Amino acid sequence: TKPSNCIGSQFNESKLSPKLRSKLKISWPDVESGNDTKFWEGEWNKHGTCSQDTLNQTQYFARSHAFWNIRNITEILKNASILPHPTQTWKYSDIVSPIKAVTHRTPLLRCKSDPAHPNNPQLLHEVVFCYEFNALKLIDCNRTSRCGNQPISFQ
Repeated sequence: TKPSNCIGSQFNESKLSPKLRSKLKISWPDVESGNDTKFWEGEWNKHGTCSQDTLNQTQYFARSHAFWNIRNITEILKNASILPHPTQTWKYSDIVSPIKAVTHRTPLLRCKSDPAHPNNPQLLHEVVFCYEFNALKLIDCNRTSRCGNQPISFQ
């Protein structure tokens, strides 16, 4: 299970240096509202506070960026010819297989329907990696996906 809503210090924007902020804008942006700072605040307050015994806020976000850099999903999918496209769709396994081949672990995909077009294929929203408690070792995700067996659009 993922640790969440632990007691700890709340998000402090000043602890994110301009250099780290610019890295996070690439590796961990808010793809829904575009308010990255508010998004990072929510991630820290919900999950990061649970890591405070090991990682402070700066270390938490630096490690998040480092993990993204090591396992660049965009590149993995690009190498498998899975690129953003306005109409092409993929099966769940089409997306998970190349990621698993590179990382040797099973990720979890999260999808969302497009509210403007509810009859269209679901959109790939997030690729989740699961880690052991101290966030050093990648493990298989064994949670259920919200993507189901419907076609997935990557835009």
